[in-house]
Parts: sequence; C-alpha cells; structure tokens
Amino acid sequence: MTIHSAAGRPVAGAHYCPASRLSYLDAGAGMPAVVLLHGWGDAKEIWAPTVATLARSRRAVAPDEAGHGGSPLDGARRMSHLAERVALLAETLGLGAFDLVGHSMGGNVALELALTRPELVRRLVLVSPAAMGEELPAYTRLYLHPAAGWAALRASLAIYGRLATLAQHIPPEAELPYAGLLRRSASSSAHDPENLRVMLHGLFDNPLGKRLGAVLAPTLVISGELDLVVPPPLSKRVARAIPGARYVGIPRATHHPMDDRPREFERILTEFLG
Repeated sequence: MTIHSAAGRPVAGAHYCPASRLSYLDAGAGMPAVVLLHGWGDAKEIWAPTVATLARSRRAVAPDEAGHGGSPLDGARRMSHLAERVALLAETLGLGAFDLVGHSMGGNVALELALTRPELVRRLVLVSPAAMGEELPAYTRLYLHPAAGWAALRASLAIYGRLATLAQHIPPEAELPYAGLLRRSASSSAHDPENLRVMLHGLFDNPLGKRLGAVLAPTLVISGELDLVVPPPLSKRVARAIPGARYVGIPRATHHPMDDRPREFERILTEFLG
C-alpha cells in the first residue's frame, strides 16, 4: 500500500514488520532517521504530510501503535509494551540512534522509550504529551467510566464513521476549520473499541511526572495553544521538568498541531531536528 499526497504523488509506502507486529509508513533515506508516534485513537496516516516533508532529507518511519490501525494488540496493555515494540521495529529496520517524535499517548510512549533505551533516542520531540495522566482534564477519562464509557466510545466511533465520508474531500495540506478532525475521522472510526479501552487504561496507569528529570535526550515540547485534551500548562510543566527542554506553543492549533497547522508545525520540527 502507498500513501499519496493531495496532488497524487506517492509520499510513503505502508509495510508490516512481523518481528514487532507493527504496521508502518516508511519514506526517504539518510540518517539519522525520524520515528513518529501517533496518539490514542489516531493512526500512522496522521503523520503522512510530515513524513513527506522529512523524507526530502532523511528516512522517516511512522508506525501504527499496538491496538491501532494495522498493528494488532497482541497482549500489549502498558505503555512500556508499546515502547518495546517500537524499539524492536527500529532495530529490525536498522535505524541506529534516531530522532523520536511522540504525540499525546505517543508522547508517553516516546518518553518511556527515551527513559528505558536512551541509547536509541538522539533527539526527542513531544507534541501535547500525555505524560501526566493523573492531571489531565476529567473528561479525558469519560471512555473509562464504568457505566457510560462503552456507550460514549461507541457513539464517538459512529460519529467518526459519518464524518469519514466528508474527509475524502479534504486535502492533507488544507488548513481549514475542522479539516483536521475530518481527516482523522476515517482512521479513528475503524478502530476496535475494546483495544482503545485497553490502551487508554494503560495510558492513565503510566504517569511520568516523577521520571521526567531522568530524560537525557535534547527535548522540544510543542503544544497547540487551544489544546483542551492536554492543556498548554501541562505541556509547559513537562518541558520544565526535563533538563534543558524547550517549549513552543502554536497559535490557533488544538490537540493536533501537526494537522491543524502543518506548515508551522513542520517548520518548528525541522528547525529543531536540524
């Protein structure tokens, strides 16, 4: 399978790694490679425009995390399990030390990988990282509610399914109101709700606030200034807790700045990665 840009040009091929049991996009050549991890309920395709930009000068790999897209859950229940499978994917592909980008839940996984396998992570970019699950807004736990959680999750997936038909007319590069939500709806609606619940439990069971001071990689934290899922004050706290980390806020962007403001996001990202 090949992912195409709005202009119809191929930007990345989709592959499957039997060793790590992860589906992934892979484009470009040159080292250091960049690995990009999506958030809860998203999929690797959210990174397609970013992968296309990075692939002009280096190799870019964006996997579906366990329980998402084309990557089976296969017993994964913790963020550490996801980090181990990403590390195995990188080793199988021969990436060596790579730059790591993690969004939301993917930020939690990226931090777990940077803390447990620091030799693999050259630079670290955290995008609205869900690193302090215990301090996220209460409504982010709605899908885990013992009575209403299942119904709310299934209703949300049904709504995404209806929005997915509109998403076909939204080009990846468009910066239109709600364009990002429409683009994301196609992949979100296809997820297994049971897998999503397992991974959401795993996210909230892995608060990282007390471990952030041990991160060794040079780190950049990016947040949309209108983010209601991981509010900017939380992302700023993550940046302050990591030695030497920088923080950048993107105006008029919500929880998915790479999708809401792709040009601004890619400029900030590529400047940091060099």
